[in-house]
Amino acid sequence: MVKRAIVTFLAFTSMSVVSRAYAQLMPESLLRLKPSANLRVETTSHQKIEGRFLRATGDTLFLSAQGAETVVPLRELRGLWQRGRAAKTGAIVVGAIVGIGFGVIAAGRGLNSDTRSNESPVAVFFVGAAGGGLVGALIGAAIPKWHRRYP
Repeated sequence: MVKRAIVTFLAFTSMSVVSRAYAQLMPESLLRLKPSANLRVETTSHQKIEGRFLRATGDTLFLSAQGAETVVPLRELRGLWQRGRAAKTGAIVVGAIVGIGFGVIAAGRGLNSDTRSNESPVAVFFVGAAGGGLVGALIGAAIPKWHRRYP
């Protein structure tokens, strides 16, 4: 009786381990997608599909592309991009340029003996970088950009 229970237990345990090993898990990036997000999908056959995200099941991605529902099996998913904004890139690029510019100006003013100021070039650099970052984020928010979500 104990032998039969052990064999039954091992059989069920091995079946659940084998089925989990072969099942493809849904990528975490798909779980975080919001409904109606604009997506660009590339399949293993190099087909590119653009559409709005409808839903995802354990093994399938559903998009609304060109007025019809498009089905993409996850095993054929090669790449996934989500349409967003370039606020982060704008903040980094413009913030760095403006910050360096203000830092150079402040350092030049500090070296010139006629116009000595109490402002530290480092402080001016950081204030300029923060202001430039804010302006860059506002500019970047107006620029659309594709963000890679998978892989």
